[in-house]
Amino acid sequence: MTYLLDTHVLIYLGCAYEDNLTQKVIEIFKNQESKLAVSRISFWEMAIKINIGKLEIPIGLKKIIDITKMTGIEIIPMRDSHILYYQSLEVHKMHKDPFDRYIISTALCESMPVISKDSKFDLYTDVIRIWH
Repeated sequence: MTYLLDTHVLIYLGCAYEDNLTQKVIEIFKNQESKLAVSRISFWEMAIKINIGKLEIPIGLKKIIDITKMTGIEIIPMRDSHILYYQSLEVHKMHKDPFDRYIISTALCESMPVISKDSKFDLYTDVIRIWH
């Protein structure tokens, strides 16, 4: 099975912050049958948040991108289908984050569960979120 990583999970992996991951997530990562993917928008999200001072990545964004490629995590490009699905997603008052909503759209279009600690993903009933 292929799992889509939320941005924070990719940062945890790239910066070796495995202590921030749950046992269930670590088991998925160790399972040789598991495949991991990330939306290209996660890199854009990091870049924007670094620029506005909301995020600091000790090893730098370029290193996160390099590690992602080296470890074989699939980088999913932005596709028209993701954008069109994004447009059709219900807007929840409690969740308007455009990056999360795009990751949700990607997960639904690509039929992937999302690995994320963000419980706001649960507002979208079709999303399978894995954390605990």
